[in-house]
Amino acid sequence: MIRTTFTALALGLAAACAPAVLAADLRAKQEPRQEPAQTGYFFVHAGVAGLALDESAEIYAAGYRIPKGDIEVKSHVTFAVEAGYMFTPNIGVSFTGGFPPSVKIEAAGSMEGMGRVGATTYGPMTLTAHYHFTELGRLQPYVGIGAAFMHVFDETDGLMGKLSLDDAMGVAFQIGADYMITDHWGVFVDVKKAILRTQATGYLGPAPLRADVKLDPLVLHTGVTLRF
Repeated sequence: MIRTTFTALALGLAAACAPAVLAADLRAKQEPRQEPAQTGYFFVHAGVAGLALDESAEIYAAGYRIPKGDIEVKSHVTFAVEAGYMFTPNIGVSFTGGFPPSVKIEAAGSMEGMGRVGATTYGPMTLTAHYHFTELGRLQPYVGIGAAFMHVFDETDGLMGKLSLDDAMGVAFQIGADYMITDHWGVFVDVKKAILRTQATGYLGPAPLRADVKLDPLVLHTGVTLRF
């Protein structure tokens, strides 16, 4: 499922951008390329983002751990925007946020077949600093590191009654590349890996439930680059 989603995103981007990239290469042979400005500039990455969680949970009922009890959350897609500022052609910072997706949390492990644990609508966000490599001309790879956040907007009960899911904060790692068609427009592919932990609480009948949850999302973001 994860591989199919990410492959579809990559193929869609390649098909959409191939004519523009070929045209840009022809223009580049006829026109001298301007070097990146030495002063700071803003940039925006906008496009679809596929999220795959490396999720797991330790689940406790009335204080006792449910042996091999676990959860499952399917991969999902949303629209995301990264907005940032480049202090130099190589060093910048950015904030990434997406349209809050709604996901279903299913029982897994020894609890498989018991139904849906619940559902939530959440907002994934990162704040990262990054270094860009500009020696390759129009192709400009980068790497970054920073903070990852998850804000929970809403929860829906399922197997867990009175479900409550805490916000989370962790660390994010980033790698990606821009291909600049012009000095202002281009395309990009960006991958972020976040380390996130949170806690869910609720009830199974009269018994209180607690789940210590690992999320650790992998986010593939691809689309259009704008610099200004």
